[in-house]
Amino acid sequence: MNNVQFDQNSLKPGKWIRSTCKMCLHSCSTRVHVTDDGVINKIEGDPTNPSNAGKLCPKGNAGIMRHYDPQRFKQPLRRTNPAKGPGIDPKWEAISWDEAFEITAREIKKSLDEDPRKIMPSLEDFQKMHIWNWPLALGTRNFYQSGGTMCGGAYHPLNGYVHSTFGAVNDARHCNYWISNGAGDGFSSHLHAAAASHWVAKARVERGMKVVAVEPRMSIAAAKAEEWVPIRPATDRQFAMSLSHVLVNEGLCDYVFLRKDTNAPYLVGPDQYFVRDADRQIYVWDTSSNSAKLWNDPTLKNENLALEGEYVVNGVKCRPAFQVYKDTLKDASPETMEKITTVPAATVRRIAREFAKEARIGATITLPDGRTVPLRPAAYNYYRGAQGHKTGMQTNQAFQLVNMLIGNIDHPGGRCGVTLTDGSVDNNHCYPGECGQMLGTPHQLGPMPDFSWPPNEYHLAGFFPVGVHPPHLNMLSFLEPEKYGSTFKPDVLVNCHSNPVWAIQGPRDKWLQFLREMRFIVCVDVIPTEMTDFADIILPANDYLETFNGTMIEPPYTEGICFRQPITAPIHDTKSEEEIFFELSERLGVLDQYNEVINMILGFEQKPHLKLQPGKKYTDRDIAERVGLLWNDKPIEWYMEHGHSSTERRLDKLYRPWEGMRLLFYIEDLVYQREALRQKFEDAKVPFRDEWPFDDYQPLPTTVLDPIHLEPKEYNLYAITFKDIQMNFGEGLSNPWLKDITYRDPVHTGLLLNRGTAQKLGFADGDIVLVESPYGRLYGRLTTTEAMHHETLGVSNSLSRTKNENRSVLMAGGHYNDLLPYDMRNTDGATGQPETSCRVKLTKLDDWPDFLKHGSTVYDFVDSIQKAEGKGGQHNG
Repeated sequence: MNNVQFDQNSLKPGKWIRSTCKMCLHSCSTRVHVTDDGVINKIEGDPTNPSNAGKLCPKGNAGIMRHYDPQRFKQPLRRTNPAKGPGIDPKWEAISWDEAFEITAREIKKSLDEDPRKIMPSLEDFQKMHIWNWPLALGTRNFYQSGGTMCGGAYHPLNGYVHSTFGAVNDARHCNYWISNGAGDGFSSHLHAAAASHWVAKARVERGMKVVAVEPRMSIAAAKAEEWVPIRPATDRQFAMSLSHVLVNEGLCDYVFLRKDTNAPYLVGPDQYFVRDADRQIYVWDTSSNSAKLWNDPTLKNENLALEGEYVVNGVKCRPAFQVYKDTLKDASPETMEKITTVPAATVRRIAREFAKEARIGATITLPDGRTVPLRPAAYNYYRGAQGHKTGMQTNQAFQLVNMLIGNIDHPGGRCGVTLTDGSVDNNHCYPGECGQMLGTPHQLGPMPDFSWPPNEYHLAGFFPVGVHPPHLNMLSFLEPEKYGSTFKPDVLVNCHSNPVWAIQGPRDKWLQFLREMRFIVCVDVIPTEMTDFADIILPANDYLETFNGTMIEPPYTEGICFRQPITAPIHDTKSEEEIFFELSERLGVLDQYNEVINMILGFEQKPHLKLQPGKKYTDRDIAERVGLLWNDKPIEWYMEHGHSSTERRLDKLYRPWEGMRLLFYIEDLVYQREALRQKFEDAKVPFRDEWPFDDYQPLPTTVLDPIHLEPKEYNLYAITFKDIQMNFGEGLSNPWLKDITYRDPVHTGLLLNRGTAQKLGFADGDIVLVESPYGRLYGRLTTTEAMHHETLGVSNSLSRTKNENRSVLMAGGHYNDLLPYDMRNTDGATGQPETSCRVKLTKLDDWPDFLKHGSTVYDFVDSIQKAEGKGGQHNG
């Protein structure tokens, strides 16, 4: 052995280029190494960006495999096989770009001239909001991409009310007690996964921050936490309210903050509206004079504002908003909620007290900018798993009220708002509303369409004035057009980097039929997906390593533009999204309208010299350059050298950006919106007005049960889905690196069931089972584990696949989303948020059904791995 010479691995000669990742919808900065002969051979995090600080998740590292994926679309394609669907060969024929544009524009124009509402967009490039909003230039507000309610359907509007931001995150700089409820932030997913994990790891290592994970599955967050609290799915709101019950009834609240910085003292009448004078100014109760005064009375002192009690003002019985919630919480004691959540009352009381103690109510911190502000190093974090339920708006508010009660909103260590983008470095995001309150801004992605009857949108978006687009409701119009007033039927679908047939809940067979009935479908994409199985034309896009872009997408602790630039020239006959949509706009006669849409969406109107001009098409470089100039006036050459303009978030925009305004403890706007919508339904004589869920609009959360808990008792388990970092925000299993690490993990190749529950029900590890909900079914093999709540079945996101032409994505035993409802009974009437959990029952099978025996499946793949590793062919997942 001494004679054997080992050469150290090294990179080939070349250069490093700074850029930005796009393997999920967020934007970590990268360094990419390209050899002298133009081959990309390494991607890593850029240590100069304080957001991800050189860290990069598995998806980011695997970007090189997407770039050189042999299945990439290499030129425009035209379908020659009229049959469409999973597993059907489209028999693609290569065509020129000019012919592809001519066919696409001609077919879109037919519907555009007849009725723009017949165009169904599904554009999901979140890093390029100017592509996402292209349909506005056509005059259609239809929406089919899953990046609506299946993401943060109720989370985003509620953040708009509480922070005037799109997202929110616990402040890892100062937090010492982190409750993680159904979220991957800081551990496995969501906001800038690698960046957040870096910040949270520092907090845990350097300050010993304690993490309490509340969720049905022992996720990565729960495995790393000091404490895992298993909880019954879809009861997170009740858990949060039981925490609030303890905080309120044991006097563990930040009463100074509630009186000074929120509308908790504002008096509420029995009609749920604030009590006002003739000029619509709101009353409060002054304990020093024992009388009602207007909120802006100069004689008032904050310490004398009543938070509790019942009063009579101008003949109206009323209570402070805080008292209204305290009365609601009478039904939310830990002992009562334990029967719903299964979390022991003693555990709730202990966590609430620990949480309040760590909040250090009364403590302050002097910031580097000279301000002295409250220090509240305890915060409640949550996301999809906790908030994705029928009563989504109420549920999200219940979480935020736990934070608000201890006074941590936008304070060091607390729950801080995260803007989608600031556009320009000096832009703040908070604006004054009426009567001293901060303006609630639920429409973070722009306003919803106006109400109309019959509806002008196929997905009924005009019925959700404070919500986000509910794409699953396209199915209601498709199946019951007479009931839901559909006077048109979409017949052209424009798809870009979107895969709704996989991502949206509801029955796969109905969604496939929905697509088959489209007259024409064009897909702009990089690789085959379930959606491209239905395309008539493929317009192949450059991948992110071949394009320019500038973006700021919800960085949790920083601000500034992350810049993307080509590492190589396009290696195939592909084009940027900008080139594609500007060309289509010109051919459709809407180029000027599209330029105005971009000026509005990207904020170029703030600096008129940056505005796109009529009659001109622009490149991806042109748009990226303007984004950088809007932020800090730096030219594109500066960004090409530095790669980003990211800095730690400016303190005046991070902490108390609403200084001088009162936060919305009580959201009166939801009462206004409810009653205004109810009146519109009545005036228009909407036939289902008596069954519409208006009660989902509440100014404060209630303990009402979600319908999932009212399903027939034969469905004796709850089912949830989950994803880890390698599948964060989007498809990744066609990527061989990601597929390899996913399918070697039994967590992702089996249906997870609590081991004790399995024994009780007569199941064993490795059993093949049929899973049925009231709405659909799937098949799988059980993996028994102690790391699941005893009533819960866990279905990994990687098992939710159907067979398509992309042979590298293996077929599994059905689709989790088939198990989910798509009706209004299980949709939040306020936000459009659908229920993302369900009740199921299991049936043991002797063998796989015939349709799963043909072709390669996940289970075949795992068996082959285990045989190769000498473990035999019988896997446990």
